[in-house]
Amino acid sequence: MFKIVVILLSYASVNYGIDTPIIGILSEETYIVQHLFPEHYDSYITASYVKYIESAGGRVVPVWIGQSEEYYRRVINYTNGILFPGGGTYFNETKGYGKAAKQIYQIALEANKKGIYYPIWGCCLGMQVLPFAQLGVDIRVDCLLKNTSVPLNFKKTSSKSRLFSNAPKNILELLSSQNLTFNEHRYCLTQTVLKKNGILNDWQILATNEDVNKLKFISAMESVNYPIYGVQFHPEKNPFEFEKKGVPHSKEAVDVSLYFASFFVEESKKNNNTFPSEELEKKSLIYNYNPRYTGISVKSPYEQVYIFNRTDFSAAQLL
Repeated sequence: MFKIVVILLSYASVNYGIDTPIIGILSEETYIVQHLFPEHYDSYITASYVKYIESAGGRVVPVWIGQSEEYYRRVINYTNGILFPGGGTYFNETKGYGKAAKQIYQIALEANKKGIYYPIWGCCLGMQVLPFAQLGVDIRVDCLLKNTSVPLNFKKTSSKSRLFSNAPKNILELLSSQNLTFNEHRYCLTQTVLKKNGILNDWQILATNEDVNKLKFISAMESVNYPIYGVQFHPEKNPFEFEKKGVPHSKEAVDVSLYFASFFVEESKKNNNTFPSEELEKKSLIYNYNPRYTGISVKSPYEQVYIFNRTDFSAAQLL
């Protein structure tokens, strides 16, 4: 009897993670969507990122820019992972996206160094902000590839990476042979710029592509030591965005999107953070806000966005 009790207690103490992860999505300044609204707003989140996480079984908490370090520590302590989305903003704003990403990155790094598995997913602008968050310096280079879908040029290192080593063979074949990764950017990261700034050994480059001027840029990378991932392309757009004609919507394109979403949600399940109360958790979820349909405007880059102002930040008592 004594031995059985010991075994049961040992089993209960093992950290197996959580099966219903909640992932934060960082909001950003409204530079590229403000023209769609007559009233002023302070930040937004593109709805396709929310749907992207939900498509793989995750839930979402909006994360405000311009907040205190204490707030971002609560974000990390209560959620199971965070997504830095694409979009269009600067990294040097006093209370903006870049500063928030840097604070979150550093706190997440602290957690991972303590053995708390806390993943970060960066997409397009969100991948570009990762070295900024690491160094405090914007090292992006000019790099133009707009409204274009391309296959990935995999590096040999990808076969041993966390992101691709367990990917189904058909997904890897699709990614390497068909135009399924949608690009919409005018900046990027290169192996040269990572090396120049002394951080190449911190990142494993998994795939590359070329811009319109034949500049080779990084399309996918992951941290060598931590569960931090970046892609320059937009897997969230394949199933959920229809304003750009270059976005692929085939079954294969959707399958690829779901692979990336599922990978990150599964990574987040390895973290067992929880909110201190069910009430606070429910008050914090994105379900408390309604997306606005912006696709009706010919000037909109997105189908839907969540748009916020500072009264939302304070009234919600978020986190």
